[in-house]
Amino acid sequence: MRHTGIHSAVAMILSLLLLSACSRENADWKSASTADTIEAYQQFLQQHPKAGEAAAAQARLKTLTDDRDWQAAAGADTRAAYEQFIAQHADSKWTQEARIRIENFAQGAGGASTVAAQPPASPAASPAPAGRGTASLAKAGHANFVQLGAFSSKQRAQSEWKQLAARFPSELKSLKPAYVQGKSKNGPVYRLRVPVASVDAAKGLCGALKKHQQLCVPGTA
Repeated sequence: MRHTGIHSAVAMILSLLLLSACSRENADWKSASTADTIEAYQQFLQQHPKAGEAAAAQARLKTLTDDRDWQAAAGADTRAAYEQFIAQHADSKWTQEARIRIENFAQGAGGASTVAAQPPASPAASPAPAGRGTASLAKAGHANFVQLGAFSSKQRAQSEWKQLAARFPSELKSLKPAYVQGKSKNGPVYRLRVPVASVDAAKGLCGALKKHQQLCVPGTA
């Protein structure tokens, strides 16, 4: 009887300890998910590496880390920053966008002279194939433009325009964006272009924007 009582007491203590551990684990998970920060999820995983919510914590931690590093890369807005992001986050939802922005820098280095060297489209010229977009700009009477970026979706190009219009109201307030669909070696691309009146206007606008480290490439359709 004595041994039975001891065993019962031990079992009860173990049960209480398990309940206490589960209660603490649940409380810590609730705290981490409410805070929803990198630090909170890291602390939770350190304290409860085998918790039932560990997989969810790791997934959310990865998302937050990807977003943090993407914001840092986009804030720096340099080719090196985007290349470093890709090296660290090869499977991120932002990786394709980073590749396209790297392509922007390659275009910025040599694309302006290439685009400007193209002969202006004549009024009688046939429209370009769908996706190129240059002929449609010329047909609308906008042979000159500046390109402000290239993106993996039209929605991201539109979002970028809203941000730029708010950031540079005096430079862009009277201008209308054009979203030119095309293809790159990394897949579909949407180029954000702003039609302007002349080559000088394109150069002047890009000059003003580049003073603020904003990518801008003048071009002629």
